[in-house]
Amino acid sequence: MPRYKLTIEYKGTNYSGWQKQPDARTIEEEIEKAFDRVHDQHISMYGQGRTDGGVHAIGQTAHFDIPKPIDIDKLKHAFLGVLPSDIAVWDIREVEEDFHARFDAIYRQYIYRIARRPRPLFKSTSILAMYELDMARMRECAKWIEGEHNFDSFTRADNQNPSSFCNVFESRFSERNGLLCYHIRANRFVRHLVRRLVGTLLMVGRHKCTAEEFENLLLEPDKQKDAYGVPAKGLTLEKVGYEDC
Repeated sequence: MPRYKLTIEYKGTNYSGWQKQPDARTIEEEIEKAFDRVHDQHISMYGQGRTDGGVHAIGQTAHFDIPKPIDIDKLKHAFLGVLPSDIAVWDIREVEEDFHARFDAIYRQYIYRIARRPRPLFKSTSILAMYELDMARMRECAKWIEGEHNFDSFTRADNQNPSSFCNVFESRFSERNGLLCYHIRANRFVRHLVRRLVGTLLMVGRHKCTAEEFENLLLEPDKQKDAYGVPAKGLTLEKVGYEDC
């Protein structure tokens, strides 16, 4: 049975995240419905992981199986006509039958955008923070995040992902044209991790949380500790990496 891998971009503002839920509009459901309309056949999508409500993606990945081969170019073109304008499937390719969008992923890469001045073009995908920030201290704390850690202090209970251990390959800030961006790449992520890391780093930058307090959250993990959060709208999944595709 042929298996196909999709790469998907979406603005998550009007959705309750990626994963199908009762009585909620989700990205996964919209793509499955679109496929039903194009092929008059139901498929089940398997995403690399979920994104929360309001979170965006440039490179979300998923796979599905279908009994017979499909015309990839024709399907991509058809998706343009039936998907909502805030969802786009921009790459479809046939993969090995044992490929799995979630379990074969070797890293996920996110970006969180913080506007340092009004940026109308990024209003729906960033937060506005025009207060003074101690960027030297924030960059120092961001580097501490790299490596393998138990991120219990920066997540919440999640029955689907009981372990809070993640191996972070990159954690850094960049700034250009009034946009401060936090970049993070890791083997996996737990619920709300990036948003709570960014929120706490911003509090460090505002001198409302010390570097020592941040280090304590990182090195002495405890779900009862209260890391700071930021809104979902600033977060975008940039890329999911695989060995061979």
